[in-house]
Amino acid sequence: MVDFEKLKYKKKFPVYFGFLFIITFILVIINNKISSNKYEDSNQFPDNQTITLNLSDQPQIPWSYINVTSYVVETFSAAVHGSLISFNGTFKESTDKNALFEKFFCDGNICYANLKKGIFFHNKREVTAYDVEFSFVKQLLSFDNDNFARTILDDIVGIDNLKKEKIKHISIDTLSYPSGLISGLKVKDKYNIIFNLKRENSHFFQKISTGYLPIVPIEEFDESYLKWKKYPIGFGKYKVVKIDLNKHIYVIEKVNEKEDIPKFIRFIFSDNDTGDIKGYIGLNKANLNFDSHIIFPDIYSNAGFLFNYKTELGSNANFRKAISLALDRFKIAKSSPYGEFVADDQMLPASGWQKNYRAEIPIQKRNLEKAKKLMETIPESLWKDKVFHVHTFWNTKKELNHESYIIEIKNQLQEIGVHVYFHNTDMNYTKFKKNDKNVLWWSGFDTSTTDPNSNFAYFKKGSFFDNIYPDDPIFENLYFEATKNLSKSPIFSRNLSQYFTENNIMVTVFQMRISFLYRKNRISSFGNQYSPIKILVWEIKLNK
Repeated sequence: MVDFEKLKYKKKFPVYFGFLFIITFILVIINNKISSNKYEDSNQFPDNQTITLNLSDQPQIPWSYINVTSYVVETFSAAVHGSLISFNGTFKESTDKNALFEKFFCDGNICYANLKKGIFFHNKREVTAYDVEFSFVKQLLSFDNDNFARTILDDIVGIDNLKKEKIKHISIDTLSYPSGLISGLKVKDKYNIIFNLKRENSHFFQKISTGYLPIVPIEEFDESYLKWKKYPIGFGKYKVVKIDLNKHIYVIEKVNEKEDIPKFIRFIFSDNDTGDIKGYIGLNKANLNFDSHIIFPDIYSNAGFLFNYKTELGSNANFRKAISLALDRFKIAKSSPYGEFVADDQMLPASGWQKNYRAEIPIQKRNLEKAKKLMETIPESLWKDKVFHVHTFWNTKKELNHESYIIEIKNQLQEIGVHVYFHNTDMNYTKFKKNDKNVLWWSGFDTSTTDPNSNFAYFKKGSFFDNIYPDDPIFENLYFEATKNLSKSPIFSRNLSQYFTENNIMVTVFQMRISFLYRKNRISSFGNQYSPIKILVWEIKLNK
């Protein structure tokens, strides 16, 4: 006779242990994913001496300065190129060995900078004031508006009327430098430089100390001054030792062997969940490759809609107002899993030092009824039953139309009859083209400088960003007054902020804190990080 009870037990026994084996196997795989850190070049750059920082889903060249995310540029430049002034953002004389200027101050419209002696590029040549001038003008020499240099240097006399015939070449220590392009920039000698400004700006040195204008050696460029002969070279704590443009892997090595900082930093760009640290927009909680996260407390960037003012809809004040009123910013911000989004409708955030310069008005609340009435004033042929394609400059390759905050925005706009479809970032199409027919763009502006007016400059006539400026004399005058009186009173920047917000020149939806996933078995500390824009990689500590 068959003992059915024993048979039932025998059947359960292998099933139970088979299931246990599968669970154990899965856990081992997960654990290996978290603890394994092997790369093809690990023999050259040992894992116990190398931090791998996955900066973005989007493949980027971190020194291109044009189609690249701001914190990528600033992080790479801080490590390799160094900085004009201290990274901690102080206004005092700098004793920071990674900073080039020893003394810097402004007297009215004239600013003076004194370079430290004995600061050397990685090619062993001393850095001089002539290198500062060259570094500032090299992007302007092509007379192409596709760079940030003109906007960053906007305070200097002569930046508005650059003329090729004014360029002369001077010979310094066997090197020939182009000079004289910007009339308000004068090199006095190898260690002193003078800037004549159009107006006072107490934040001038903070503004020009940026990774978008790194100080570089002229002899390391080709004749166009745009392409490096080999590797990017600066005077920072790290030098470049590997470039793989196909796989987007870049490795830097510390210059001073005695300095107690990570020996190697490997920058990678991958939408895979690889690396010891990975930057994210809208963190994903369910991530097996990373077991911890960090959100920097300071605001990194705002986010919202830019308008193509060369189109009938983009230049229509009622359309822009309707878009703004249709949005429930607080509901959209709540869609961020770790609270890294903060509801807002202004260019400047409501926290930190910048709050003193923003308009003293409440954040706009949703008014669906008014938004619908505004849409009724606009010819239906321009928007009724149309789908607006929204292109983006956004640091993620995750399908935007599946992201919770984007879904929320789309649903809210749909309630006023505006149907939008978001396109993930195409690095070959990162802003409106001159004859663009698209009306909306999704992007944001970072807080990289301590000049509260700097991002408003991108909305002046002739901006680097084609078509997003309203060609508005009132806005231009408010900008002029704000920059002219920056050191006297914040009221002028507040007036600029209020006009910008109330006229929806840009519709800001939220502010964003930068966030990182990381692996606790690899990273013990992020150290002192002074800014959410530039990650000071030498402050990060590996677990021993």
